[in-house]
Amino acid sequence: MDFSVVIPTHNRVELVIRTVAAFLAQQGVDFEVIVVDDGSTDETPQVLGALRDPRLRVLRQPNAGLAAARNAGLARARAQYVLFNDDDVVPEKGFLRAHLELHQRYPRSAAVSRTYVPEALGQDPFTRFWRERAESGVRGRANGSPLGWGGFWFASLSLPCGLAEPFAAFGGYGWEEHELGLRLWRKGLWPRLALGARAAHEDRVNLETMMKKARSMGRMAWQFYRMHPSPQVALWTGANPASLTLKRRLYPWDRALRLLEKRGWEQGAGAFRRYRFLLEAAYTQGLLEGRGG
Repeated sequence: MDFSVVIPTHNRVELVIRTVAAFLAQQGVDFEVIVVDDGSTDETPQVLGALRDPRLRVLRQPNAGLAAARNAGLARARAQYVLFNDDDVVPEKGFLRAHLELHQRYPRSAAVSRTYVPEALGQDPFTRFWRERAESGVRGRANGSPLGWGGFWFASLSLPCGLAEPFAAFGGYGWEEHELGLRLWRKGLWPRLALGARAAHEDRVNLETMMKKARSMGRMAWQFYRMHPSPQVALWTGANPASLTLKRRLYPWDRALRLLEKRGWEQGAGAFRRYRFLLEAAYTQGLLEGRGG
């Protein structure tokens, strides 16, 4: 078998069904789909249970979080490669074939899907900003391009099953993918872009949600640093006194609050710059909160 596709989900029945259906329609590759229902309380168990396909396995567990759900799927993977795919990342035709071809060309690599934010998700200012931000890292890159040690994007990524390792448990959102990516990088595994593995990232975002995630990520930076206390991680996360002092000066929280109170600026030419500021301010606030944790 070529691939074990691991899809964690929690209370997003419409998204997970669409994603599962898109995988079951893939051709030319031998695979299984392992959906890990992380304690859903909506119709997810019933809808998944009604599907009849020998390639599909559904695991149900009490709600334990994304890392635990991914680990549960990994523990049951039987294929040569494991592909982690979030429930809101919908693959296009030829997706798995593109992953397989990249692994055949670069045996000791992690294949990162070419995801995009669909135009149908909206054209409001923040969605346009997020679309640009999400796609900027891979736009213009060739198939097989190395993405660097920060390029492990486990929302849609495959790697040899024999090289995969469990995700560490973090106390909140942020850095768990990067922490595993660092361990894999140190083992000599390189993330590379699988350009033909296109997938729509059907995640509706807004400023408030992404600031909340950025703030949590700032808090979790210290846990990442405590797990890997190196200058590399300190510089990357900002979890060091020098970087924190600089961030505090560049991204003051009081200015962020003023921008959030009056948001007419979102319709102006400088909106993207202010969005970046607000996300960095939220991250810095999280760094300050998590420093003593």
